[in-house]
Amino acid sequence: MCTRLFLCAFAAIAIAGNGHAAKILGLFPHTGKSHQMVFEPLLRSLAERGHHVTSVSFFPLKNPPANYTDVSLEGIAGLGVETFDLSIYEAPNLLLKIPIVNRIFNQLMAFHPLAGMALDVCGKALNWPPLIEALKSDYDVVLVENFNSDCMLGLLHIYGIKSPVVALLTTYLMPWSGNRIGVFENPAYVPVVSTSFTSRMTFLDRLENTFVYLYHNFWFRYLIQVKERELIEKRFGRKIPDLQDLGKNYSLMIVNTFHALNGVRPTVPGVVEVGGMHLDHTRKIIPEQLESWKPFGTHYLYVSVLLEKLEVYYWER
Repeated sequence: MCTRLFLCAFAAIAIAGNGHAAKILGLFPHTGKSHQMVFEPLLRSLAERGHHVTSVSFFPLKNPPANYTDVSLEGIAGLGVETFDLSIYEAPNLLLKIPIVNRIFNQLMAFHPLAGMALDVCGKALNWPPLIEALKSDYDVVLVENFNSDCMLGLLHIYGIKSPVVALLTTYLMPWSGNRIGVFENPAYVPVVSTSFTSRMTFLDRLENTFVYLYHNFWFRYLIQVKERELIEKRFGRKIPDLQDLGKNYSLMIVNTFHALNGVRPTVPGVVEVGGMHLDHTRKIIPEQLESWKPFGTHYLYVSVLLEKLEVYYWER
């Protein structure tokens, strides 16, 4: 009996000894708060489970766990507000009155300011002392947002960080994301994330979807990737691999989607759905004032965060 207890105790100690906390680096250079709200629950949970998390973002965590380190980018660039001028819609061109032209134009304009934001942040981040200091440490895994910038991939190469890189996305794969991990999103039946299409498209829908898909890839390649690479090479005085090639080193892509809601798409094991990762599971009580409105219908108020002029959508259910 004593021998059995001793063996059990020894096995428990051996198992406990093999467990260790990972050093995790998170790189989130986008200035949009809504994006960071998706990643915060994951980062907090990793820290609460004993891992050492270093997060680089514009939004430091409130009441972080003891082993959570924030590297703030505040001051590098303005937060993701007031970046899109609505005056272009005040006297629209006659072409914009054509439905298909209007839809395409709106999609392209929604992405347009993201290039300038990415280059602005990248150019200043290259000389940001807290970020540079964080990149000099060793990490077991690196989490990087895959959205409108690959600047952080270039910095990982510059500082010789060879750890596995995991891409995080707040939505489904961007048009330039899939080929990095082996997913070919045929625009004939896979809708681009900026469209409202489903997999069942008419011929004209497919033409529109294909045009938007090709444009987004061209836009990201030449207005962001190429220019970010130039910024990095100019800053450090040496050549680096194409950022598109560095993006193919992802070990995993985690997407905040669920196929029952976002539709079935061709995928690979390296793309993992975590739909609902951003949800706050703590129970919240509805304020009395809102509760009193329920008999008369529910009112929703949506305010976009990328506008120079306030844009409000209001409807009643």
